[in-house]
Amino acid sequence: MKQLLISPRPTTHDWLTMLCQQALDADLEWLDFIVDQSGINHGWQRHLPVMHPPRALLLDTPHADAADEGPVLIRLALHTPALLEKWQRRLDKWQGQPRLLALLSTCDFEALATHLTACLQVKWDQGRQQGVLRFYDPRLFAPVCACLLPMQQHFLLGCAQQWHWLDRDGHARSLQLPHADTAPAQPPDENLNLLPEQIHTLSLWHAAETWRQNHLLLPAMYGLDSEEELMKRLVAAQYAADQAKLWSEPERMPLVESYLRREAP
Repeated sequence: MKQLLISPRPTTHDWLTMLCQQALDADLEWLDFIVDQSGINHGWQRHLPVMHPPRALLLDTPHADAADEGPVLIRLALHTPALLEKWQRRLDKWQGQPRLLALLSTCDFEALATHLTACLQVKWDQGRQQGVLRFYDPRLFAPVCACLLPMQQHFLLGCAQQWHWLDRDGHARSLQLPHADTAPAQPPDENLNLLPEQIHTLSLWHAAETWRQNHLLLPAMYGLDSEEELMKRLVAAQYAADQAKLWSEPERMPLVESYLRREAP
């Protein structure tokens, strides 16, 4: 699995134009988006060029109470230029917000929504604990995919020929799977069951993001020009601190700072 850099910091117009063209090249008449609704007014769903009513992906799950703030699947019709312009204006309002994951899929909309709902639900600790796999967050899509086992990757990704997102630096990236399934794959189990090391990997990204926000860190503070590079260093630092059994923030601080200030290899 290899992600591709499609375009450095495209405008929303250029990104949407590229996505629409990729969909047309794949003989699709639609383009699917997963939208993270957290913190936004639901009025955004009105007057969209959708082919089906938007589908909240956490409905009918143990996490249904969070459905209104969670991910929603929409399917946009490509042959409605005026309405696509409205969607572009919506994207302009969300510029810089980690809110969108786009996918090119031949799957039936309802089947795709049901499949993505299954992918969101994970268990660990021999099924005693459960949660939501935030693959729909464009900041976490690549790390989540990288930590999954091959069968789990196929289950998540195989429903689409292409996955597209904007990374922390605003670059357009993509995963392309030319042999994607025409129907969603069967799950490896009732839910995705994660191993302890997978949970630890995901927790490192959460800890790194929390550290970045709590300390208001910016790349320029460490001579960097990339949010992605800053996060990679923070994740590596959190891992090193765990290995050294440094649990309190004062104990971890010198090690984290040393990782952030290292010269790039």
